[in-house]
Amino acid sequence: MVARYPLPGPLVALGELYEARGAAGDRARAHEQYALVDAWTALARANGVDVDLDTALAAADHGDKASALRAARAEWARRHTVHTADALAWALHVNGLDEEALPLARRATATGYRNAGFLQHRGMIELATGRTADGRASLRAALRLNPGFSPLGAARARKALEAAK
Repeated sequence: MVARYPLPGPLVALGELYEARGAAGDRARAHEQYALVDAWTALARANGVDVDLDTALAAADHGDKASALRAARAEWARRHTVHTADALAWALHVNGLDEEALPLARRATATGYRNAGFLQHRGMIELATGRTADGRASLRAALRLNPGFSPLGAARARKALEAAK
């Protein structure tokens, strides 16, 4: 898919797959994919494309956390979708702003739109704010919905569930 559609989502997914395998060569290949996201972002912006939503999550997990937050806030200023709420919540979380992130994570999952990544983000934020029972419930829901939703995200969810016992 990446060869046909070298977009941030598939590039990050491939990078995470390499990274999850853990070998040094695979980690280098993962970082190549993340660098391609940065190159895609630069090209898109140079051509007048708004890429804040596309890149906020990639930057939050695999790049500059401060720029992820700037991008997510900019996108939120333009539109309030569940995708934007999730991206902003996650960018706030990775920047240590969990109490501010929680209402947005809840908003992203409140409509009934089913997305394991959104639930994993909500669960991690809930745990970070001391809401252990809620966090465990959200993480279990993410893994029930799609146990392989992200090679790294699913592993983090399982690890967090184990630690929150």
